[in-house]
Amino acid sequence: MKTQIKTMQSLPSFTVKQRIDRLKKLAKVIKLKQDEIITAINQDFSHRSTHESLLAEIMVCLDEIKYTIKHVKQWVRPKTWHSDWKFYPSKCSISPQPKGVVGIMAPWNYPFNLVIGPLIAAISAGNRVMIKPSEITPKTAELTKTLLAEVFAEDEVFVVLGDVEVANQFSCLPLDHILFTGSTQVGKIIMHNASENLTPLTLELGGKSPVLIDDNYSLKKAAKSIVGGKWFNAGQTCLAPDYILLKKSRQADLVQALKKEIQASFPSPQDNPDYTSVVNPNHHQRLNQLLGGIEDQKIHVIGGATDKGQKILPTLVLDPPLSHPIMKNEIFGPILPIISSENLDASIDFINQRDKPLTLYLFSNNNNTIQRIRERTQSGSLSINETLVHFAQKNLPFGGVGMSGMGSYHGYQGFVSMSHMKSVYYQSRLNFNHMVRAPLTNIKEKFIDLINH
Repeated sequence: MKTQIKTMQSLPSFTVKQRIDRLKKLAKVIKLKQDEIITAINQDFSHRSTHESLLAEIMVCLDEIKYTIKHVKQWVRPKTWHSDWKFYPSKCSISPQPKGVVGIMAPWNYPFNLVIGPLIAAISAGNRVMIKPSEITPKTAELTKTLLAEVFAEDEVFVVLGDVEVANQFSCLPLDHILFTGSTQVGKIIMHNASENLTPLTLELGGKSPVLIDDNYSLKKAAKSIVGGKWFNAGQTCLAPDYILLKKSRQADLVQALKKEIQASFPSPQDNPDYTSVVNPNHHQRLNQLLGGIEDQKIHVIGGATDKGQKILPTLVLDPPLSHPIMKNEIFGPILPIISSENLDASIDFINQRDKPLTLYLFSNNNNTIQRIRERTQSGSLSINETLVHFAQKNLPFGGVGMSGMGSYHGYQGFVSMSHMKSVYYQSRLNFNHMVRAPLTNIKEKFIDLINH
C-alpha cells in the first residue's frame, strides 16, 4: 500500500474534463451492474430488502453523480473579490486545489453507498483515491472492486481488501485526507493513527440520535415517519432514530400508533421480503443481549413470537433504566426505547446532558418549539417532521459534531472537504504598502494614523 500511495501521489490530479468523464462512466457501470450490486448486498446480509438497496445504495449514488456533474465546473472556478479598502485596488481569491490522494474507509451497513458517495466527492475535487471497504460485507467489497476497475485505472482508484489489521495499516498511511464512516470507538483509533502523519480527517460516526415529539403533534403522523426511518435496513443506519422522548401521558397512544404502523409496513416480518436481516450472527447476538436485564413487561415485540434466521423483530422498550447499556450505547438495530419526559425543557436537558448526536429528530408544528430546539441543542443535523430523508439532500452537508463526528460532505460541501481551498492574494500595480514599512517617517506616521481611524 505504501508503494501504491507514493505512485499515486507522484501523478497529476484529474482535470475537470477527466472528473466528469470518470463520473459519467461510473454512473453507466452502476446502472449496468445494478442487479449484481443488489444481489451481493443481499447475500452479505443473508437478506436485504431489494427496495431498500435500490433506494439507498443505487438511487442516492446516481443522483449524487448527476448533481456533481452538473455543478463541478462552477465549483472549481476561483472565487475572487476586492481586498480590504486599505489595500485597494488589490484582490483576494480562493482557488480550490485537489488534496492529492484521499483514503476512504467504508462501513458495512450501506456497503456500496458509503464507498461511492465519498468517492464522488473525492473525484469531484480532482483527487486520486484509495478505498478500504468493510470486511463484514465481503461479496459487496469484491464486487465494488471489480466494478471500479471498469472505470478507473489502479493508479486512479485503488481498492484494498482485507481484515481489521489491513484497515489499521490503511489508516496509518501518509494519505492527504481520510474519510472514515463507522463507530465512535473505531473513529478514535483512526484519528490516533492519522495523527502520526497529520492527515486531515472527515469522521462520520454515529451515536444515539433522539426523537422529540411535542405535546400537540399527531402521533399517527410521527409513528409513520419513525417506523419508516427506524426499521429501514432493520435500524442498521447511523441516522436511525435511537430513542424517543415524549410525555408519559402520550406513551401508551404512541405505542399503539407505532404497532399499527409496523404491522402495516412489515406484516409477518420474519418472512417479509421488505424487512431486512441483521447483518451477521455476531450483531444478532449483540442486539439480543442488549435486552438483557430489562423487565419483560417493558418490552413489546411486534410481528411474531420469535425471530427467524438473522432477523430480529421490531421491538419497543418502555422506560428502560437510563444506566442500562441500551441507553448508553448506539443500538444500531430494530430496537427502539421510548423515554418519558415531563416537558420540553426536560427533554432538552436530557439531550444536552449526553453526547451530541448525529441527528436530532423533532416532530412539531410550533414555530416557537422548533426555534427553541434549534437554538438550545447541538447535533450534526436537525430534521423536522421527517426521518432519514435529509441524508439524500445533495445541497445539504452531512456530518456530525463532537462524538458523532467531524467534517461533512455531500454536494458542494463534499467538494470543499476534499479540496484545499487555497488563499490567493493579488497585489495591484498601484501599491501603497511601503507607506507602513520602515523607515517610519513623519509622513508615514500620519498616513498610518489616517488609515487607523
